[in-house]
Parts: sequence; C-alpha cells; structure tokens
Amino acid sequence: MPSKPSLSEQYILDAARTSTGLQDWGSDSFLEGMHMLLESSLNEARLHHFGRKFLQKGCIRAVKDRLRLEKVVKDNPDILNTPIEKPVFILGLPRTGTTLLQNLFFQDDRFRHLHYWEQVAIGPQPAPDNLKDNYIIDSCNTFISRLKKIAPEFFIAHDIQPRGPEECNGLMERDFSSIIYIMLRNIPTYTEWFQKRDMTSTYEYHRYQLQYLGYHFKGKRWVLKAPVHLLFLKYLFKVYPDAQILQLHRDPLKAIPSMSSLVVISRGIHSDHVNEIETAEQLLKLMSHNINQSIAYREAQVSGQILDISFSELVKDTMTTVNKIYNWLGVDFTPETETSMSRWLGESKLKQEGEPHQYSLEQFGLNETRIKDCFAQYYERYTDYI
Repeated sequence: MPSKPSLSEQYILDAARTSTGLQDWGSDSFLEGMHMLLESSLNEARLHHFGRKFLQKGCIRAVKDRLRLEKVVKDNPDILNTPIEKPVFILGLPRTGTTLLQNLFFQDDRFRHLHYWEQVAIGPQPAPDNLKDNYIIDSCNTFISRLKKIAPEFFIAHDIQPRGPEECNGLMERDFSSIIYIMLRNIPTYTEWFQKRDMTSTYEYHRYQLQYLGYHFKGKRWVLKAPVHLLFLKYLFKVYPDAQILQLHRDPLKAIPSMSSLVVISRGIHSDHVNEIETAEQLLKLMSHNINQSIAYREAQVSGQILDISFSELVKDTMTTVNKIYNWLGVDFTPETETSMSRWLGESKLKQEGEPHQYSLEQFGLNETRIKDCFAQYYERYTDYI
C-alpha cells in the first residue's frame, strides 16, 4: 500500500517553498485556518487515500499561490493602486439561482468576471489576450475530465467550465477560510471556527487578489458570486464599502435538499464514510445560521446597497428581471446584452434536457416542518420573494 500523503503543516509549507523557490507569502493570516483545516480533517473527515492526497495538493497549491502572488506584487507595486469600484456581489442560499444570474452577467463583457481557472491557480497574470487561452485552462480541462470519470453524478448537479465564471470561494481558499472545505469534507471543528472567525483579513486578501487579477482591466466593474457572503456581510462591506449586493431568494424546501445532495456527492469523492442524514443536518444548521446572520445584519444596518430578487421571477421572466437589476445598478441594459443573454439562456435550456438532478427530503431525513422551523425568520422577512 502507498504511504499516506502527509497532512502536516510543516510539510505543506516546505513543499510550497521548495516547489516555487520562494520564501515570502506575505501575511501569516492564513496559518490559523490551515491549522484548523488540517487538524479537523485528520480527526473527523475519515478521508481515504485520494481524499488525503487531494487535500494535501490543494493546501500546497494555496500556499504556492500566495508565494507567487507576493512575488508579482513586489515586482510591480503599482498593482496595489488598481481600483476596485462598486463591485457587484451575487449571493443567496445555495441552489437559489445565483449561478444562473452569474452566467447571465457573464455574457456582458463590460463587466470583469472571475473565471474558473483564475481561482484554481496563480499563473499568467490575466490580460485580454490570455483570459480564455492559457496553460492553466489546459490543466483545468485535464482535471475536470478525470473528475467526470471518478464522479459523473457531480456534473449532473453542478457543471464546471474552465473558461466560464466561478464563485470567488477559491480566492478565500488562499487564506484557508472557505466554505468549500466544508462542502468537500465532514469537518465540524473547522466549521465552528469558520462561522465565528473575524473575516477581515480574508476579505482584505480577497481584495488584494482582485487588484492583481483586474490590473489589466481597469475601468471594468467586478461581478462576483458566492452564497457564503451571506454570513459575512459585516466584513464584506468593511472591505468593500461601495459594494452592491444582489440577493436571490428561494423556498428553502427546494434549496436545502438540492444542496444536501450536491454535498453528499462532493464528500463522497474524498471519503468512503458519508452519512446522508448527518450531512443534511449539518447543512441545515449552517445555512439557517448564515441566513439568520444576514437578517440580523440587514436589520441593524439600513442600506440601499442590497437588492432582493425572487428566484421564481428570475426564472419565469428572466429578461425583465435582469433589466430591473441593470437599472438598479445604474448600467444600460443594451439590446446587444439582451440578445447575448437570450442566446445563452436558450442554449443552456437545451443542455438541461439530459438526466435531471434527483433528490428528496426523505432521502436526507428531512421534513417540511423541520426546515420551516429552522428558517422561520427567513420566511417571515422575505415572504414576498419566496
């Protein structure tokens, strides 16, 4: 049997430094998160050999990215003068249409979008001539092809396109403070730490990366997406005070079992010991906590910087809804943009004619009463959007 891939902190730090030949990763803010992640994974996640190897390589890659990014900024300090003005954040509970809205925005080149490959690895600094053609994309294609063989059911629930848009969770992984770790592993100790963490340094590093990624795209507003921002609105606005938030809403009775299915599939890639009922219960508590935290923030901070959007309205009358969003953002919804979005929407619907993503409440030991009790505040506050 092959030896177990090492998950010691020192091994990961040394491997990253040796691989890059670099020593300076900037702030040490990530070390606490790395410690919590590795300790929780070793003690709780019951990873098999591939799961350990995947985590090891992911941690090394994150540290390598920090080392490389620090080198680039040292060589060109002007990167830190890159303005991040009025970034748009798409958020909401997972499985509420956030990906749909992000893909619609992706059809508009007037915005700056985060591509899948950009949050996978720090490679060539993004510029107009390499944004959709570079060696990192080739590597992503190879990885995705392998993953489709290992877990084809994952791609029924969630598609990945290396040249397409992606959530900014990958930027947060480089500070080892990311919900992605929780989606892929049963790590309750890390989850508890993550929920209570002061995320100021993570959002500052998030912005630091956007300055690097947007250096050759000055003048374009960022459109970013990650449901986890619901939990951390306080820190998001602290670092991005002029941000504009698009918050989607959908009945948790639909969102929770769909998300539970995706997470069970994802964790099954890394461990042979995934309990569906335990996983769903963890997610129910995590998501209800996240949404309740967002409600508390919004009640305490009256802000005109958040627009509420109904998932059902977005699906039923997509172009009218997007037009309203553009008006709220102060951006002209041009005929060219509408045509591009309509074309993508039509092609997307054709692709969805294959095998559907199937799940049920009963599969995860859930019932309507349990979910409605956990999301009582949400149902009360956003009844007009659900």
